[in-house]
Amino acid sequence: MSRVTLGRHAWRNVLLSGLVLLAAACSSTGSSAGGPASAGSPSPSAAAPSASTPASTAAVCEDVAALRASLQKLTSIRPGASTVNELKTALQDVQAKLSSLASAASAAGDHWSGQISNLTSALTKLQSAVSTLATQRNASSVSGVVTALAGVGTAARQLLDTASPSCPSSSASPTSNA
Repeated sequence: MSRVTLGRHAWRNVLLSGLVLLAAACSSTGSSAGGPASAGSPSPSAAAPSASTPASTAAVCEDVAALRASLQKLTSIRPGASTVNELKTALQDVQAKLSSLASAASAAGDHWSGQISNLTSALTKLQSAVSTLATQRNASSVSGVVTALAGVGTAARQLLDTASPSCPSSSASPTSNA
């Protein structure tokens, strides 16, 4: 069995493509209500308004905005010597923001648990892939990170699209023209 290893520039390029995929998935959320982006939502009732108080809705929307910002930080990482450490730090931040959102959304009566669970699972897979990349810098580990990043992007888009009717982003993305 032969082992394929990538040169420094090759693995950076592959990892960069994964980060670009994640950025694209997270940057244009909430762009069209009822459009194709929301087709992945598990149920129409997931985005239905809840009987929450304005204060609890504000808290949830603050957590949605914090998660969105954290995801954007994750997508802004560029391949380099410290990529693995940057990914680990950004990943921990996203997980913390998601945990806070899960608590606030549950208390406010929002029904996003399916989307939150999907993103939590995707983040766990990314964490595992990044840990593998830290110890094995080869084509397989880079591919694992790219695949996991795509999964995070999909799950993040589903959650943010579901949250969008309740918490529209005043600045969804400065480059959401794509």
